[in-house]
Amino acid sequence: MLLLYDGDCGFCSGWADFGRRRFAPEVRFVPWQSVDVAAYGVPEERLLREVVLVGEADTGTGAGPGAGGQAPPAGPPPPGSPPPGGPMAIAGALRTGNRAGRLVGRALAAGPVRGPAAAVYRLVSRNRYRLRFPLLPARSGASCGTTPP
Repeated sequence: MLLLYDGDCGFCSGWADFGRRRFAPEVRFVPWQSVDVAAYGVPEERLLREVVLVGEADTGTGAGPGAGGQAPPAGPPPPGSPPPGGPMAIAGALRTGNRAGRLVGRALAAGPVRGPAAAVYRLVSRNRYRLRFPLLPARSGASCGTTPP
């Protein structure tokens, strides 16, 4: 599976790198600009708003052994349904990682947390051009290649 994120955004790239290093998910974190998004059936407009978790285009399943040799709890969506995006995509990706990742992923996907997580994600996503990843130096005075809405 792939977690597609905005590679032109320093804020997004910083968090993707942090998640990859800290939680070691089996999902690959890939800038959507580096893949043929049409192969995954995800509109570019959606990828400008949120991260999206997709299955491997060449296998169609995206399923593989997860942590501990078990199948990852976040497989591809049923045929005809859109792939998960935003906090649910992040939760699905993290649940394939180490113990801390699985814990954070389950917490994000928990019923009482879903609504607030989605609201916070939308707020951050709409304002990411104003933000920078806390541990990275500012990139030419800006952290995000996106333009304000």
